[in-house]
Amino acid sequence: MKTLWLRKEDKPGEARVALTPEGARTLVSEGVPVFVERCDNRVFRDEEYTAAGAELTSQPWWQAPADAVVLGLKELAESDTPIHHTHVYFSHTFKGQSGAAAVLKRHARGGSALFDLEFLQDDQGRRIAAFGYWAGFVGAALGMLGLAHYQRTQTPFPAAHPFASQQALVETVQQALAQQPLNVLVMGALGRCGTGATDLLRQLPGVTLSRWDLAEFNAVEKPIAALLEQDVFVNCVYLREPIRPMVDAALLARNRRLRIISDVSCDPNNPNNPIAVYSTTTSLDEPFCRAQGSEAWPVHVQAIDHLPTLLPREASEEFAAALLPHLREFLGSAQWPMVWRNAATRYAEAKARHGLAD
Repeated sequence: MKTLWLRKEDKPGEARVALTPEGARTLVSEGVPVFVERCDNRVFRDEEYTAAGAELTSQPWWQAPADAVVLGLKELAESDTPIHHTHVYFSHTFKGQSGAAAVLKRHARGGSALFDLEFLQDDQGRRIAAFGYWAGFVGAALGMLGLAHYQRTQTPFPAAHPFASQQALVETVQQALAQQPLNVLVMGALGRCGTGATDLLRQLPGVTLSRWDLAEFNAVEKPIAALLEQDVFVNCVYLREPIRPMVDAALLARNRRLRIISDVSCDPNNPNNPIAVYSTTTSLDEPFCRAQGSEAWPVHVQAIDHLPTLLPREASEEFAAALLPHLREFLGSAQWPMVWRNAATRYAEAKARHGLAD
């Protein structure tokens, strides 16, 4: 039986978790030792984990027992030190992202196993757990709040903070927009992320919603001129392979309507980023940046790469519930189950691409 170590997140503002107190209770009841790093920023309090039977610790994960499986969500703080433990988190290193080689080198030097949550997939290639729905929901909401803000002023959008509930977020957006007629296009509308965005937008009076997916995408030339007929464009396309840019600076130079691009997919470090008008993620402190090519008509881009942290409870509960059965299987098995073997293969392939053989 493996030990599970829930680390606190290094990423500023991250309040989500991959294991809820109820999940910890389940693991402890099955004989799995669960350690939880103390943290003031989680949506769940430390005391809730204690009540579930987990052991709180002030030690950082690198001081955990050598056989511990370290569970987190977002990327680790930058460092050159080798990583020795088995890690489960979103590493953002398997698709050619900038900085990937340095992270993978740390794991390779320490001989650690890395299971990227994005690549924990079933035998059909479907992710077993994802935040996509809530990313789309929050991304659409933040895009609409950005529209309301930049219709009034060109001063920076204020820092974003978690909402108490899904309903609180919906009501905030409804009040900000004042039922004005708006055109909004969601790209990738049939996926998890697009479904979340659509569900938010359908609760807003006055919104004319265009739901585009692969068929509509393939039917038009790129960049997509129809985006200039929208007030807000929400991109929910999961980037698996290179595609032509949906929007670029030349297209925005012709724009006289589009004000907001909410890039929920948020992959600016990917060389094939299809939203080719910005080059770095935005943050909770500064949620929007000015799009390249929008000198004549201001367009602002939302590109936060951990959007669901603005609805941390709903997002954590759904994600952790989907992950837990597979986590139980992994922690209680002497051999890696299929989902985890597949993820290990993707890790080996990523290392090999960077010349980091085992």
